[in-house]
Amino acid sequence: MDFRLAITALRCSVALEFFLAVFPSAAQQEKPQPPQKTAEAWENEPMVDLAKACPTISIELRYASSHNVTGKPIYPANARCYVRQSVAIRLLRAQDDLHSKGFGLKIWDAYRPDWAQQILWNAMPNPDFLQPPSQAASMHTRGVAVDATLVLLDGRELLMPSGFDDFTPAANMRYTGNDPNVARHLRILQNAMAKGGFFGMRTEWWHFVARDFENSKPLDLDIQPRIEHPERLTSK
Repeated sequence: MDFRLAITALRCSVALEFFLAVFPSAAQQEKPQPPQKTAEAWENEPMVDLAKACPTISIELRYASSHNVTGKPIYPANARCYVRQSVAIRLLRAQDDLHSKGFGLKIWDAYRPDWAQQILWNAMPNPDFLQPPSQAASMHTRGVAVDATLVLLDGRELLMPSGFDDFTPAANMRYTGNDPNVARHLRILQNAMAKGGFFGMRTEWWHFVARDFENSKPLDLDIQPRIEHPERLTSK
């Protein structure tokens, strides 16, 4: 299949899956698709250090620790959490929505260099969960995706369908278990991220991508030094 057609098909599939997971009563309604940013707009958009641009959002980069599918750190210990500026603004919108309800976001991963994606693929070569590096760039490598979970205002993580990098059916975006608290937490997270401007991923409840990702390109970025960026962002 032509790459652009494949990306478009993926986008539509992900959008529909996420929309029906968050708003199941709308199964018979047509979901309008958001306009796509141009490749030039993405290219000219700066990357920002999320810790400084969005200081109310908790960050715990799991790939800078052993708490991931490889069982060992992939990123350097001083790795920074980078996203595109518009993605950071969307995260702030989601964070504002969650704060109004007594919750917040914790980010487990954001921009991911291509060399890190290759390490992950070597550890888990399963296209149901990871983008094969030889086929196309991961949404993380484009700077348009984050892995996120729900926390209380004091930073304590809440019970979710599975742990991070749990590449089993338990990680599906549609929770099928019988714990009402887990179902509620997942619904709160998904609702906030949808309002912020993200789609989810069918096989990973923690993975969210900017709705207008289609024309974004992969980035080659050093995740250790800080990047020059605007002052603290607002969601307005």
